[in-house]
Amino acid sequence: MLQKAILETRRGLAAAVAGGVRLVPLENIRASLILSRTPIVTPDMSEFDKKFYKYQEELERRLMWTFPKWFYFKKGTVAEREFTKAQKYPIPSHPGVWFPKGLPDIKHGRDRRFRQDIILPKKAPEEESGEMENETRAIKLNSRITEADKKNDQASLERKLARTLYLLVKQDGQWKFPTFPVENEDVPLNEVAENGLRRVGGNKINTWNVSRTPAGILKYSNGKLLDCEQSESPSVKDSSIVRDYLIKSHILAGKFVPQDKQGVEEYKWLVKEELEPLLGKAYFSQVEFLLSKV
Repeated sequence: MLQKAILETRRGLAAAVAGGVRLVPLENIRASLILSRTPIVTPDMSEFDKKFYKYQEELERRLMWTFPKWFYFKKGTVAEREFTKAQKYPIPSHPGVWFPKGLPDIKHGRDRRFRQDIILPKKAPEEESGEMENETRAIKLNSRITEADKKNDQASLERKLARTLYLLVKQDGQWKFPTFPVENEDVPLNEVAENGLRRVGGNKINTWNVSRTPAGILKYSNGKLLDCEQSESPSVKDSSIVRDYLIKSHILAGKFVPQDKQGVEEYKWLVKEELEPLLGKAYFSQVEFLLSKV
């Protein structure tokens, strides 16, 4: 069915002509845009992945060569004394003392059974440096949970950073991907979708179309979505079928801002699992294969 739709599109915007009569009226052809925001951060790791990478990191640190302080600090200098003073040295082995984790294996001031933590001395005392930050402070990562996640703001692009978001709009009281009528058969479907998006969502949005060829097609008869078997049924006249050609696109920058009097009542940025309750089972089942699992 998809190959047939692509063939019809390439022949002239799904308008087959026989004997000078158009078989598919132009008003029955529409372009739908599957606009996605790709993940901004790496995928969330499972508990197994977290433990695996932590083990690998600890193993790598433990097998690292002992830090050669004699290479970086000249013996007998103030810098060497400050560095030595800042370190936390392990307890050496003593006769008659029991060590639960085994006897220490110390060389160059390091217990080689464990990883070595290097502490750099401060450049100046705190009373002189004022608000100088400690160079040895731990790197603090930004939270993967944003304010939009906490507020469950589904209109924000700043939610679900590790997932793919899709733009849904409410047109004519129905939730769906942005859909636009074709008014000129000389304009390609991908341009119809792009121009329509900027007409309803403003010019402050930068997008990139994956392809100029539709990735899928939805067929309607009397306002009802048809499945594959119904669309091929002889009882349904081909000229009465309304076709929505699905164009895939990514948002690169900017944001979607609904324009007044352009038919968009509401919009949301949702992940795959959040689409089905709004789209409906029939609609979602026909577009699910086009959506990312990430």
